[in-house]
Amino acid sequence: MGSDESVQMLTLLKEISVLKELDSEYEAGLKTQFEQDAHRQRQQRHQEIGEEIKALAERKKNDEQSSLSDHD
Repeated sequence: MGSDESVQMLTLLKEISVLKELDSEYEAGLKTQFEQDAHRQRQQRHQEIGEEIKALAERKKNDEQSSLSDHD
């Protein structure tokens, strides 16, 4: 994985960590409409991050396969 991808992956993982912390606070706190909406938005973002991580992993896999075939 290149440097840019590593930085992007680290950023996404940090964002997941923040989202999980906010969700923990949500679970323990008052469930106002605002909090429920924010929770749904965090869940959506968490799903998007998962898809971004999968795309990065797939790109890395393809880059490695391409690199291996270049050496043949």
